[in-house]
Amino acid sequence: MSRRVGLSSRRGLGPPPDPHGSPGWTVFSYMLSGMIVYGAVGWALGRWVVHSTLLFPIGMVVGLALAVTLVILRFGRSGAARDGKS
Repeated sequence: MSRRVGLSSRRGLGPPPDPHGSPGWTVFSYMLSGMIVYGAVGWALGRWVVHSTLLFPIGMVVGLALAVTLVILRFGRSGAARDGKS
């Protein structure tokens, strides 16, 4: 009878990698995709409605603000800020 040993339980290899990746890359992708998606929406509305170039940067800022909000809701605040310590 052979016993299977997982890679993480072998000596010296440590825990398995996080399947979701690093939080830094997740935050970066939220910021970038928010700016791209809402920037594209602003560009399309600007071209279709009023032919204004002003809606593109407004869309990018709105996308960035929504991405920051999503990051705060997803990852929360730091432990010190949560406990009321400075």
